[in-house]
Amino acid sequence: MNETDRTASLPPVLGVHHAAFRCFDAEETRHFYEDILGLEFAAALAFDESPGGGPLEYMHLFFKMADGNFVAFFDLPDQVDRKRFKPVNGFIKHIALKVAGEAELFAFRDRMTAAGVKLEGPIDHGFVRSIYSFDPNGIQVEITCPTEGHDRILAEEKAQARTVLAQWSAATRDRKRAADPTFA
Repeated sequence: MNETDRTASLPPVLGVHHAAFRCFDAEETRHFYEDILGLEFAAALAFDESPGGGPLEYMHLFFKMADGNFVAFFDLPDQVDRKRFKPVNGFIKHIALKVAGEAELFAFRDRMTAAGVKLEGPIDHGFVRSIYSFDPNGIQVEITCPTEGHDRILAEEKAQARTVLAQWSAATRDRKRAADPTFA
């Protein structure tokens, strides 16, 4: 079955409405995303029942980006444990926020540095340039801008993506099985 056959009957995914994460404290999260990163503080929804029913007190925060999409957080005051919110390696979890170009990337670098936020970068990944920091919840935040070759590079990568993935899967399957016997 080719890609067209698999997706022909599905409506298109229009974008990411929101990505949601846990936060240690709603106010410190608001400060970082609104005051430092400049995202619009769009909603603070307080609940006393879980979506599936049953008692659960929590707040759901939403921060709006210029494209209309959101990054969101859950504050669960009865499940607070600072150890759960230590910085996590970006290979495990991170969010990449796109800006228009290098001038905007450097403006974020300067603003975040002035606010005392520790940064890495900019790092040139070929198709994007990025700076990295951690939010108050230990989530790596990448601010990224496309390079001049962005679209060309991604088009070239798409043309060989299935072949590269198949080669990777074949080359790493035995190592994964050795590390985790439940790996199929």
